[in-house]
Amino acid sequence: MNVTQGSLRAFPDTFRFGVATADHQCEAYVAEYADVTDVWERATNKTLRGTATDFWVRYGEDIALAQSLGCTAFRFSLSWARLEPRPGKYNEDAFDHYHKLIAAIRAAQMEPIVTIVHFAWPLHIEERGGLISLDFPEIFAGYMAEIAKRFGLDVRYWIPFNEPTIMATGYLNFGGGTNYNLPPGFPEGTTLQEQVEAVSDLMRNLFLAHTAARKALKAVNPEAQVGCNPNGLGLPGWLQKWLDGNVMRLRSREDMTKQAHRYAARPLLEQGKVDLVLATLTRTKEREQQVAFSDTYFIAGQTLLVRTQSQVNAVRDLNGKAVGVIQTSTAQESLSTLVPGALPRVFGTYEVALTELNQGGLEAILADNVILQGFSTQSPGKYRLVGGLLTNEPYAAAVTLGNHELLDVINLTLQQFKDSGEWAASYERQFPGQPLPEVPVGRAQALAAMRGRNAVQDMAERLNVLGGKPSLAKQGTTLRRIQNRGYILVAVKSNVPGFGYYNPTTKVYSGLEIDIARKIASVIFGDPDCVRFQPATTPERIPLLRSLLRFLDPLFNLYNIFSTWLNSNWWHLGMAGKLPDFMCPPECVGQQDFVGFDYYWGLGTLRLNRILHLMNAYITARDMTQAPVWPQGMYNAIKYCARLFPDQPVMIIENGCIETADNIARADYLSQHIKEVQRAINDGMNVIAYTCWSITSNREWGAKFDGASDYGLYHIDLDTDPALKRLSTLAADTYRTIIKRRTV
Repeated sequence: MNVTQGSLRAFPDTFRFGVATADHQCEAYVAEYADVTDVWERATNKTLRGTATDFWVRYGEDIALAQSLGCTAFRFSLSWARLEPRPGKYNEDAFDHYHKLIAAIRAAQMEPIVTIVHFAWPLHIEERGGLISLDFPEIFAGYMAEIAKRFGLDVRYWIPFNEPTIMATGYLNFGGGTNYNLPPGFPEGTTLQEQVEAVSDLMRNLFLAHTAARKALKAVNPEAQVGCNPNGLGLPGWLQKWLDGNVMRLRSREDMTKQAHRYAARPLLEQGKVDLVLATLTRTKEREQQVAFSDTYFIAGQTLLVRTQSQVNAVRDLNGKAVGVIQTSTAQESLSTLVPGALPRVFGTYEVALTELNQGGLEAILADNVILQGFSTQSPGKYRLVGGLLTNEPYAAAVTLGNHELLDVINLTLQQFKDSGEWAASYERQFPGQPLPEVPVGRAQALAAMRGRNAVQDMAERLNVLGGKPSLAKQGTTLRRIQNRGYILVAVKSNVPGFGYYNPTTKVYSGLEIDIARKIASVIFGDPDCVRFQPATTPERIPLLRSLLRFLDPLFNLYNIFSTWLNSNWWHLGMAGKLPDFMCPPECVGQQDFVGFDYYWGLGTLRLNRILHLMNAYITARDMTQAPVWPQGMYNAIKYCARLFPDQPVMIIENGCIETADNIARADYLSQHIKEVQRAINDGMNVIAYTCWSITSNREWGAKFDGASDYGLYHIDLDTDPALKRLSTLAADTYRTIIKRRTV
């Protein structure tokens, strides 16, 4: 049936509507089969997957839900870590499981679409150099031969690597240190040139490995259809052409590095009033957009401070009562969630809040436990803490974006501070009689351990540390300016006993963070006294790092984004034979049977002022609620692919939305974007499939689970419902109706 509905003909009967999920995001964590993403999420203090959606056990339930929608395609991915837990040693139980999964999909009259590597791979692969090692294409070819032998006749559609254009962010960052957006990340001290060379190796290896995978699958099943799904950046055609020109003009790795330096240059213009901030500053996703953070050196948690005689003994006792928080603190952001029903009062300093508490104007103060514990210790018997630890607050040092060398030295210092026992000694000195908390594991230490290296030794070698003092840094860097000046200027708290406290009588600073600052000075100068302290209130901490030049951010952002190869559609260009050979070897050109892509967010010409929102959503997955929605970008992406590969069918591998983005609800988002697919088919483009991300709520790569990270057609309360019940949403009803009617 191909009935005309309004001005658009219905989708043809052969068109496939589908849903999707991925192994790491839906299968429960099993320590024996941990993958690089498990290590990365733990090392970067992100949300761990835990039981996830328990898809390994409950796949039949989700397949039935997809069938009830009317779907004829179901995309999932294979867990390489489960299938090959040790090099060359295959897990027969895992192979048997996936055979049953594929059979269940086929029994439900759906076509399986299988992804081989979906942002996760075994630790033994990383130990051998990972995806950028010279041997990786050969290693992957061997694995694919096994996959093809086992599943090749049961599956027609294959995607060797999910979103290769996004995978590059696991090897390249401009925040410094180990602040990578995806695994595996690099250890401290990795230069921008080394990162760019790694991305170049990654690109080449992915093309070679993809080609080897297609060869292995075709050998078993000549009808196998192999493609890829780069994530499309939704931009006007003229702007996409500009971006693609950046990568097509490259002739060498040196050219790549030069362009990348443009991207990294803007943050170096930032010169605030201090060199770094060490002031009970919690690392958050929002703050990471403004400053670069070090490894975690302490993990606190928000709790409540009340007067000793108060009748408050639990959070529930504060309903309708005044609770104080400090301006710009994480407590201010979380008060309404942690203490629902409380009447918020916001103060500029802790001193003012304590005065109000003492006078009865407040019933409680919500803040980090160690801060409140310090005030309680100063006034024995006057206060008590109630409510327990309500949050997880990782404290980290902050520097301006792009100051890689300084951040590397800080992280090296922190690791030495922990390993030497100085961290424990400092804590015991500042909090006598208190139990010693667990010493946080640094990201560098965790990432280095994954590769079988010693984090401190690795960082020291990279930074050329000799006798506790690094050689002079490059001219023009913040670290070199500090070295030339002769001291480092650190913003600290002056009123938080135990962390940063200034004694007006002795005129001496003391605290755990003061000890860390002196240790940093010792590493840079060989003298712990080469440090000066700048007292900072909570609202002052980040502004002290920012310069007046930040008003130029919008212009620099546009320049950075559009003047480099980073945001080009390099995968499709490589397949089309438009990349230099050092990026895409000639034998890899055209090695696909369909042209696939993912599309989520985009901007028309008249909305380019929101480009930062687009990049935050596309590259860093930050604040998806602000992701700009542009349905026409879907049509443009299809047209782009159809022109680049006129003889190949087009498949939309992923498209979907969180609960609400850009003030558009998921159901409306789906209708608007599927209509653009329908319009493209009506205009003669050979689109054969649309796959919605995702069938259920999933663990979105370490993100906190809430409406801003939930793409599920069926909602699962991953954190609070042990039954993991699948609940239908309006978006599921909308999708079912579209599939049934074959039209929007």
